[in-house]
Amino acid sequence: LLPNFTFAQDVVSDTNLTYTNLEEALKTPDAIYHLDLSKQKLSSFPMDILKLKNLRTLKLSKNKIDSIPGEIKQLQHLRELDVSKNKLKVFSKGICELVNLERLILNQNFIESIPAEIKNLKKLVYLDMWDNDLWFFPDELAELKDTLKEFDLQNIQFNYEEQAHVRALLPNTKINWPPACNCKD
Repeated sequence: LLPNFTFAQDVVSDTNLTYTNLEEALKTPDAIYHLDLSKQKLSSFPMDILKLKNLRTLKLSKNKIDSIPGEIKQLQHLRELDVSKNKLKVFSKGICELVNLERLILNQNFIESIPAEIKNLKKLVYLDMWDNDLWFFPDELAELKDTLKEFDLQNIQFNYEEQAHVRALLPNTKINWPPACNCKD
């Protein structure tokens, strides 16, 4: 007979597990890496999310959120942020302080301009802003020309000059947009 041993096991967080309930996630805030609160009828950004300091992915799509607080900058490990299909009117400057962000999805909102601070997102590879009310692109976008691989601007009308301006800022980026028009003159 072999002796009966009991092994103490370290609790290891599952870095692939995606939480869909904020209250559950807050029970072990330091062990949460992925949070998906899509389709939860949220009318505002849940500030308790800021307690999840190790968060890598945050999905808040298909809600009714009208603003992202500047405090989001506290989530310094965030690599992907999806706030598509909300009621955002402003591209929060706090998002521009998420220096590890690689994917930013802001499609189907009401955003009119991109802040100059976007230049801080040196690791951004994918920016999705299709179906917004965009009319202003800062020259600082050019600082992302070596990292930004894809920029989605579908369903937004641009005239030839506007398209040429954005192409000049991001010559190495695949830009998805409709054909140029004789609009917004």
